[in-house]
Amino acid sequence: MFSLTSTFDDEFEYKGTVIRLNLAFDNVLRVFELLEDDTFYDWEKVDIALEILVDNYEDIKDLPINEKFEMYAYIFKEFLDIDFSKAENGIVKKVFDFKKDAGLIYASFLSAYGMDLFEQQGKLHWQKFIQLLTNLGKDTVFKEVVNIRQMKVPPPDKYNREYREYVLKMKRLYRLEDETEIIDAKQAVKEIDRKWDMVASMFKPKGR
Repeated sequence: MFSLTSTFDDEFEYKGTVIRLNLAFDNVLRVFELLEDDTFYDWEKVDIALEILVDNYEDIKDLPINEKFEMYAYIFKEFLDIDFSKAENGIVKKVFDFKKDAGLIYASFLSAYGMDLFEQQGKLHWQKFIQLLTNLGKDTVFKEVVNIRQMKVPPPDKYNREYREYVLKMKRLYRLEDETEIIDAKQAVKEIDRKWDMVASMFKPKGR
């Protein structure tokens, strides 16, 4: 949970080894891109994801793959606040895409905060990034596009033909290829089975 009274202690202990994480926003986004890459098997994605996120990956590279799966799920749940629980009916509407909307996000951060995200690579923590993204002003181009995607098309009547055509045109223009995939500010990776809740007891947070 995001708090103004604590710092990001991105470490935990696993079987006597302190695991140090690098949760810069660009690292996390690279993992999201990796998860959508069909050229890798799932176990390869997990291993590469850990290599991206764990500073001392050398200390865990020889772990069995089932333990790496568990560590991967634990990191996402405990440190990224990703909600892996099932949505109602298994589906929520996809309202933005980090990859497709990258330009909109970049421009909106620059206009709203004067922040160049390229200059923040390796610096801006994921939790800070998500808070800034979620709370962008409604006048930013990113929020305008998200609002268009969420906008309901009014039923036709004799007064709203032009407005209705405009709404349909804008929704087609900004439509995402897959609008049923689970992804929003708190659900940015594919759904994972609830069984991962059981693995938290295997890990000991360090200094938290």
